[in-house]
Amino acid sequence: MDERLARYRRQLLRWNRLTLITVLLLILAGGIVRSSGSGMGCPDWPLCFGQWIPPLFEEELPANYQEIYAERGYKDTRFNALKTWIEYLNRLLGALTGLFVLVQAVLAWRLWRTRSSSDQNHFKTAAQSAFLWALLALLLVLVQGGIGAWVVATHLQGSVVTLHLVLAWVLMAVQLWLGFALTLPSVQGSSYRLGDRWGLGLWMGLLFAQLGLGALVREAVDAWMPTFASDTFTFKALGEVYLWHKNLWMLLLMGGAWLAYRQWTLYGDRQAGLWAGACLGLLMVQVLSGLWMVLFGLPPIPRTLHILLGSLSLVSALGWWTRQYYLHSKQPS
Repeated sequence: MDERLARYRRQLLRWNRLTLITVLLLILAGGIVRSSGSGMGCPDWPLCFGQWIPPLFEEELPANYQEIYAERGYKDTRFNALKTWIEYLNRLLGALTGLFVLVQAVLAWRLWRTRSSSDQNHFKTAAQSAFLWALLALLLVLVQGGIGAWVVATHLQGSVVTLHLVLAWVLMAVQLWLGFALTLPSVQGSSYRLGDRWGLGLWMGLLFAQLGLGALVREAVDAWMPTFASDTFTFKALGEVYLWHKNLWMLLLMGGAWLAYRQWTLYGDRQAGLWAGACLGLLMVQVLSGLWMVLFGLPPIPRTLHILLGSLSLVSALGWWTRQYYLHSKQPS
């Protein structure tokens, strides 16, 4: 690989990591929107109160703006500057993420088009994989924009909001895999035992189930609050979904701790060990944020942290699993 291609690869890697950070910040911003009740801070899309830049004061809107939005199906619309700007900044961050993903796709295309037949096979395969992942990321961003409009049109319907979050997780995974496509094929490492590979795969399934249950709990909380806002909130009101979510974390942590122990003691892969340690640490802190919510009745800060920590845990788990998959696929068992 010549110096020019090496430079293109480094540029794409840097941009990929920057874009992954923006995706995580977007998930954090989404958590802030949900925990602050700002989801309808802008009752229209893509504009906000009919403007590209929303006002700071209610007096800047038409005197009959509530009637206007009532005719559009938003009868409870009331301007709140803080909530409006929280939602608006979330949209701006989404637009910035889209721009970053577009630039990433262009850089990946340049890398793929510049490779030559003289390049090493693993590099040609990596360049092609990176370009395909970059195209998928771009497609996901476009779909996410449409889902964002759907969220507003359905007045924050729980299942649509959950779909919005799940697609953000998928985009996050694609960003991670794009980076791995450029770095891992040339890494040497020990082959993993069949039992440990299956064990980590099953544990990943358990983690996905826990995240899915968490999304259902959030839907149940959102459905409970408008109806029973005057009552004292108790998690028991959420039913069996909450009980499954509450109890599954212990199995998740114990299984993860055992797999991480085997990772650290049996395999000489320091990077995979770091991914495993980060994942378990983040999961333990996430459990503490959940306990914070249970003890103090859903304050906004732990609700936001819970979503962010879950997303970071998923990043770490995917890093751990992907590294193990790549290294095993390069060598026989």
